[in-house]
Amino acid sequence: MFGVLIRRQEQQEELVKSVPQLLAVSRSLDSFLVARRLRLFLDICEECKPPMPKKTFQAVCDFVFKQVLPLGTSVQQLQKWPKVMDRFIAQVWKSQSPEVARQRRIQEGAAAAQDQVAYGHQRLSTEHRDVLVEAFSHLVCCSPTDALDFLQTQMKDDTEYVRVVLLRHLKAVLVSDDLCESRSRKRPIVDAVKCILDDRREVVIKAILDFIKELLRSRNVEGCAVWDMVAYVFQQFSHPTGQPGAKACPPSQKEKEGGVQEICVDVLEHLNTSAEGMRKILWPKLLHFVVPAAYSPALRPLCRCLKELAVAQQGESALFLGSCKGVKLPSAQGLFARLLVLASNPNQTGTWALQLLHAMRGNIHPAVDKLWGMQMPFLWESMQGKAPGTRSQEREQKLLQFLRRSLETIADSNWTRNLSCEFESQMSSYTDQSAEKIFLYKSLGTSLTSCEDLPFVNSQIQHVVGNANYLEASEREKVILVLSSSAVGHFDLTLATLQKFGDGLEKKTKVSEVISHYKDYYQGRRGQIHQTLMLTYGKVALCAPKELLFSRVETDIMKRVLQHYYNSGQVLGVSIANKDISLKLAFIQSMTDISHALHETRDGQGFQLTCKKELLGVLLDFIREEPLDALTTPIRPKAILALGCLSKLKPCLSLDDHRDLLDQSIKSLFPLPPLEQLKGGMGKDSEYTEVWGFFESLYDDSVEALGELMKAILEEEPTSELVDEMFQLIDPWFTETECSRERALHASFQLLAAFRGSIQVGSGEDFQQFASLVALLAPFTCDSSSRCRQWAGKCITCLIHIQARSGGVTSEEEQEMLSACQDLQSEFPSVLFRASSRMAKVVSAYFPPDQALDFIEAILEELVSGNEMCAVAAGSWLLTILQDCGGAMEAQVSTILDIFYSRLPTIKEESLRQVLVDAISIVAHYHLDAVFSSLLGRRLPMDSETGELWRSLGRDLFLAVLILHRLAATVMQPPSSETVSATGSDETLVFADEEPLKATCAIYEVMSMLPTGEVIQELFPALFCPLLQQVSKTLGQKMPSYEGRRRLFLREQHLSEGNPCRLSVASLKTLLLKLTSEPSLVETGGVSMWVLLRDPSTHQEGVCLLTSHLVQRGLLDKEIIEHVLSWMNSGSKNLRLTSTAFFVEAIRQPTVSEREQLKTIFPILLERAGDQHPSIRQMAVRGLGNVLLVAPDKVKEEKKIIVKILLDALYDAQVVRESLQVLAVVLPHLKEKDVCSCFKNITMKTSSYLDDDDADLRCAALRLFGILAASAKPRFQVFFADQVRKSLVPLLIHQQDPSPQASEACRVAFLQVVQFLPKRKLRACLDELRPATLLDLPYLHVYICRQLVKANPEMRGEILQKTAAYFRSSWEETRTAALDLSGVILESMELSDIDETFQLQLLDCKKTGPGSKHKFSPPWLSAGKGPLQVFATRVKMNEAIRVRKECGTHMVFRKPDANILSDTKLFVGLKC
Repeated sequence: MFGVLIRRQEQQEELVKSVPQLLAVSRSLDSFLVARRLRLFLDICEECKPPMPKKTFQAVCDFVFKQVLPLGTSVQQLQKWPKVMDRFIAQVWKSQSPEVARQRRIQEGAAAAQDQVAYGHQRLSTEHRDVLVEAFSHLVCCSPTDALDFLQTQMKDDTEYVRVVLLRHLKAVLVSDDLCESRSRKRPIVDAVKCILDDRREVVIKAILDFIKELLRSRNVEGCAVWDMVAYVFQQFSHPTGQPGAKACPPSQKEKEGGVQEICVDVLEHLNTSAEGMRKILWPKLLHFVVPAAYSPALRPLCRCLKELAVAQQGESALFLGSCKGVKLPSAQGLFARLLVLASNPNQTGTWALQLLHAMRGNIHPAVDKLWGMQMPFLWESMQGKAPGTRSQEREQKLLQFLRRSLETIADSNWTRNLSCEFESQMSSYTDQSAEKIFLYKSLGTSLTSCEDLPFVNSQIQHVVGNANYLEASEREKVILVLSSSAVGHFDLTLATLQKFGDGLEKKTKVSEVISHYKDYYQGRRGQIHQTLMLTYGKVALCAPKELLFSRVETDIMKRVLQHYYNSGQVLGVSIANKDISLKLAFIQSMTDISHALHETRDGQGFQLTCKKELLGVLLDFIREEPLDALTTPIRPKAILALGCLSKLKPCLSLDDHRDLLDQSIKSLFPLPPLEQLKGGMGKDSEYTEVWGFFESLYDDSVEALGELMKAILEEEPTSELVDEMFQLIDPWFTETECSRERALHASFQLLAAFRGSIQVGSGEDFQQFASLVALLAPFTCDSSSRCRQWAGKCITCLIHIQARSGGVTSEEEQEMLSACQDLQSEFPSVLFRASSRMAKVVSAYFPPDQALDFIEAILEELVSGNEMCAVAAGSWLLTILQDCGGAMEAQVSTILDIFYSRLPTIKEESLRQVLVDAISIVAHYHLDAVFSSLLGRRLPMDSETGELWRSLGRDLFLAVLILHRLAATVMQPPSSETVSATGSDETLVFADEEPLKATCAIYEVMSMLPTGEVIQELFPALFCPLLQQVSKTLGQKMPSYEGRRRLFLREQHLSEGNPCRLSVASLKTLLLKLTSEPSLVETGGVSMWVLLRDPSTHQEGVCLLTSHLVQRGLLDKEIIEHVLSWMNSGSKNLRLTSTAFFVEAIRQPTVSEREQLKTIFPILLERAGDQHPSIRQMAVRGLGNVLLVAPDKVKEEKKIIVKILLDALYDAQVVRESLQVLAVVLPHLKEKDVCSCFKNITMKTSSYLDDDDADLRCAALRLFGILAASAKPRFQVFFADQVRKSLVPLLIHQQDPSPQASEACRVAFLQVVQFLPKRKLRACLDELRPATLLDLPYLHVYICRQLVKANPEMRGEILQKTAAYFRSSWEETRTAALDLSGVILESMELSDIDETFQLQLLDCKKTGPGSKHKFSPPWLSAGKGPLQVFATRVKMNEAIRVRKECGTHMVFRKPDANILSDTKLFVGLKC
């Protein structure tokens, strides 16, 4: 109803006046319903504009504000309802963040509590409150003046919560006004808020800022005091904490101000520059807040707003910076300086600042409008994508180039001077060591570079250098950066300023200034000045024009740096102390910078740095002075880097100089304790994290610096020889210490990576050190340290890439290497060995065969020097490479075997020796001929190592069979011409042929590894003949003579000098023992067959024994027989002897004694019977005898020929014994017709040897004589009886022969010839005795002689005369027997019957008794026995005295001793 009536003009006044009464009556009604009706009424009033009396306005305000703000309620009353406040706060701010809710509790909590008091604890809903606020907004529009007065009146209330609640609701009015787009409602509200802007209470300030935030984000601010609100926001930064020059304040105050500033920044972030009226109000006044340092926290939103405002202003007249009504605008130089520094930050502020510069390019200077318009978009685009919060050197360089180009475009010295002054004045706006301040220093130097006013530039530089506080780090940084940047355009001027200032430090000092100088020194100022100047010189060199640098770098820069370094430790020319760390670091950094500057100059090829050695010496001294047990300063890594930079300058260093640089660096780094030990006892708590990081950083930097040094050395001369030299320096550090190995492997990887990056080699060219380095590094793939294994894997991967640089590594191989490297992280040995083997497989694909020797030598070094796991890995790599690449190593086989040979004595462990054995076997499988030739060329008997090589081949059965056949062929090859060496006498020495002897010894070694069984049986025919031939050929020879070497050969743990046959026999013996395994082959009948074989005098007997064994075991086959048969007609005496002796026993084998075989062998035996060498004739005679025994029916027609040959052999003094023995064997098997024509000759020739001095010959003759007696046919009875009579005395005498065999043979023969004796009674008596008993009778010959003499007196003289011939025999037994016989004969003779000659012989025999020259004294002489006794009883006394006188005083005549007769009777049992 009110809405309809109020539109009628005539009723408006009356209705408006009735509103207070109606509101008073409606207190009992629903307040929310009343509020809605009131809002509708005021909305229509705003449309109709009825006059609003003051009373009505006040009544409406009271109605509204008594509900939202219970006026008159104190804070003490609010504290009585804390739960109410909490509920209200939770309801109102539940959708807001906890921080914002905390900040606004006081503001909103008080108002909420008052509402509950006024309306009986009725809670106002959000909708209810919004209705009231909207109603008040309509009221303000209806009566702005009254509204302003009302609000100002309310604002005058100093109560904090009242102002806070009012501001909150006024903010809500702004929100509702913005929604309805009313422009007239904001002005009185904003004007009312201006009344309390001076309130400094934090809660009120935050409420005001909250109100301003809503105001600034609204769409329309025209007519409002917006600038005052914006100024109020920036006013909160007027005394910020943490700004340069700000006084210290309590932490609580600092926290409060920080919170307010955060709200201010948030307010500015929401500033809507597109709002109606906003641009007019803020532009350009907002620029006032850009330059002052106090407003730095608000620069991000400020730059955004200004950028948006500047863009909106484009097209209008350019702004004249420096003046503006109401505010002081910054100058163009000041704004440019500020924004440029801000743009150096890679964050949002820097982006907005750069865009603001672009938008205001015309306002900065008209000359740069076009330049900036073109360059800035590209500059801004190039800076995109940088990580926020990080400094970028590239970004700074681009901005500095942009600055310099801009100044060149402006080309106004005055403008540039002002810009430099602005840079200088704005330095206080930034904190020390801040990134902005560092960039500001560079910008100042750049502006001075572009300034053409040299006096100004000079004054500025001198001011910077002279007025700096060198005890402050920021001041020192300022000097370095400003002067280095200014050197770009004023190089000479900068150097002159530095030199003048430096010279001033060393000027003559007055006495009054001495104390001041010492004070400066001990405070550190003097050292800091020298340090700063050294660093400045380095940066100046980096920034200087390259075309001007070479002419002045050595004299005016490097030597100045050296001078400052030397003078830094002196005061008034007196050395005070050693250089501290900072001075050393400054010198190192300066040298590094200067070196980099020279490297960047392309046209400096002819530049020669004469002080290079001195500078390197200083740096090396730094490295040497670093402790080897600690890593606490960056001197070591920085000095090593500086060495690398300086080393690349001309003049070039020699190889020794490069070695010294790298060696000193390695010796400084590698001996350091492990990183964990360097860190000491620090724990891993958070408080030690930074220290841990420091040590790790220093160590990592040191390692990387070493890599850079190696890279620098290789850049100058990237050759494989230089790489080898550098690896020689690293190699000693591959020790047992895990830390040292890890560093050496890491350095190896750095070296290989540097070489890989620098070398340029054509296609097909190999890396010369590939194999040796693989051998060095590969074993460490199984090292006990996981890190060592990883570095080793990386090194090998890098080596593969270097080797395969022409063709590249395939993706499959790359993947295989990566997978293997990952497996190297495992702790299981089996996994590690498999991974290492997989890597070896990949390496073998790129392995150059011509480097096999280097690889093998190096890998064997690791095999003996590494730990157990590394040794196993080394062996695995060796076998893998040989297995995969051995086929291409034929030309190097001999040298490879030499290497294995040299390493065998140093490898004692069986498993490692097995690796060499397997390696040789692999090589032999590929190149058997080469291996065979190489091993055969060695002096095998000289040492055991060569034997080990041969034995290694014998372990492989397949190879062993092949090699044995080749060795057998070598033994069988025709002998070379015999080497004869004069010995200084009539004799000469014949040396054995070398090659067959080596092959024979090799056969021994190879066979020693073969198992017994079928293999040996198959090999026996092929090996027996060569070995037997070698035994025969070396018989009686000497060892080959080797120049400069002893002829000592080791075989069966015995040293044999000059007897090659011993070696041949040993090989033959091994063959037979492997075949039969019978101990009987060692000795037979107490005689060693093998000893007989190697003795030239008994060789044939040994061959016979050997052949006999073979025949017994059926080992002789047709192949062996035919082969040996071919030797029978050989030109070699030894071969003929061996073969003849062989067939002596081989003839017993049925296959040999067959008729067809005999047809071949028999003629040769007949021929050999006439050979010029006696031993051969002897064996031929024996062989013919065996033929008669083995195959008599097959040689029926030739028996007489054989007997004739045997007879002829009786006349051969060197063969007679053999002939006698053979005849003794064969005669019983021959018929009368076979020997009838030769019987007499055989008998007579045999009887002639019965008294021979050779016991064996005498024995053989006696045996044969007995056999002849037994086999004598009737037709030869008379002849043989005559021969028996002639031979009776020898048959009697030799029954006491000194040789037991001859004595026995004589007795046997005597029993056979008894039948031919004349005394029948004697024969009958002897026949009755058993032959065994007769053989044992010691005095049988005495008894028989007595019986013969008694029966045949006529025989006494003959027997006595023949017996006397034995008186002077050299054998005592023979003389004794002769005297015994003589005594028996003298018993039956008278003195007159004794021949005077015999008497003299008998007396002569006495003279040989005791005391004589011959020391002969028969036992019977002193015992009273013998023929002298008999002789003495037969003479007269006078004759006896005469005889006694003649015989001497020692002759004793006694009665014949009855013992002789009794003994005879005892044994013979005389029955005659």
